[in-house]
Amino acid sequence: MKSILTMAWTAEDPSAFDLAVKMARKFDARLIGLEPPSYGVMSMAWADAGMGAPIGGGLAEDAEERQRVAAVKAAFDERAAGLTSEWRPADDSGPTAIGTIGRAYDLIVLPQPGPLPKMPESVFETALFDSGRPVLVVPPGAKELVGRRVLFAWNGSTESARAISLAMPVLSGAEAIVVLSVEGAMVPGPTSAEIADSLKSHGLNVTSQHEKAGSRSAGQTIVDTAISVGADLIVKGAYTQSRLRQMIFGGMTRHLILSSPLPVLFSY
Repeated sequence: MKSILTMAWTAEDPSAFDLAVKMARKFDARLIGLEPPSYGVMSMAWADAGMGAPIGGGLAEDAEERQRVAAVKAAFDERAAGLTSEWRPADDSGPTAIGTIGRAYDLIVLPQPGPLPKMPESVFETALFDSGRPVLVVPPGAKELVGRRVLFAWNGSTESARAISLAMPVLSGAEAIVVLSVEGAMVPGPTSAEIADSLKSHGLNVTSQHEKAGSRSAGQTIVDTAISVGADLIVKGAYTQSRLRQMIFGGMTRHLILSSPLPVLFSY
C-alpha cells in the first residue's frame, strides 16, 4: 500500500485525516487530501437526479463554503506535515469525482457518512462503487491506528472473497484475525472456518466464529462480536443479492456504514 486518498467533510470531524496519516506512516505511503465538494454542487447533483437536496435548509453562502474548505485543508496540512503529501483542489472534485480519482490510489479513507453535518452517503457510495478500491470508513473520534486485531465479516459472497484480496495489505500485518459468519446472513459459499483455513496458509493467525443473531440485526451482531474479541477494525465485502447499486445499503452493510463505532474497511 503506497498511496492513500482521503477526504474530510468538516474540520470538526478530522478523524479520517487522523487515521489516514497513521496509515500513511505505517506503510510509508503518499497521502493525498481531496477537497470536499461544496453543498451547492452536491445539491445540484441531487436535483439533476430528481432527488431532494441532501441538506435541510438553503444552500450555504459562498463565504461559509470557503471557510469550511479552508478549515478542512488546514486540518489536513497540520496532520500531514512530514509526510509525502498533496492537497487536491475542488476543480477536479465534483460530487462523483472521488470514484474516478480514487482509482489511482491503493486505499480511500473517508469519514462515516450520515445526515449533515456528516458527509452525505452519496459521496461514500461513489467511492465504493466507482473506484474499484477499498474504502476505509472512520467514525467520529476514531484516531488510533487500526489493523492489529481484525474481524473479517464473511457471508459466503463473491464480494466477501474479493475483500480478502483487497484487504491483504492490512490483514498480513495483523496480530490476530477472526473470520465471523452470522446465521441467517449467509449466501451459498465457503464457511467461515474454510476461509480461516485459507488465510492460515498465508501464515496468518486466524480463528473462525459462527454466531446466531437472535433478536439482533446481523450488522449489530458483527459490531458486538468485534468489540467482544477486541478488534480495532472490521473488514466487510459490501453485498446485495439484487446487485443493484441503489439497493446495496440494506441490511448489515448499511448498519455498518452508518452505525459502526469501529472503522470498517469496505470493498465491492
